[in-house]
Amino acid sequence: MKRMENKRGAYNHDYNFDERYLKQVRLLRNLTLKDMAKYMGMNDTTISRLENGLIHFTPYYHERLKQACKKLKVTNGDLLAIRGILEQREKRGFK
Repeated sequence: MKRMENKRGAYNHDYNFDERYLKQVRLLRNLTLKDMAKYMGMNDTTISRLENGLIHFTPYYHERLKQACKKLKVTNGDLLAIRGILEQREKRGFK
């Protein structure tokens, strides 16, 4: 019987995240809105509006964030840490 191998490396994510991850990834990499905008290929105003929930996080923005995460070399461990942060914030009643 062949043993199944995990072919996902540290940077191959399934990218199951939402708009809440945008600000956390930006803060994790210590980036300004303008810096993050460059990685996502859009302007900083759009990033700010996405972070504040003023623009709906569509599949287009999801794809842009996914590509930015690859460029920024965000690891699976980073995404798990962000998920933990978001869960704790939710438990404590923060947005």
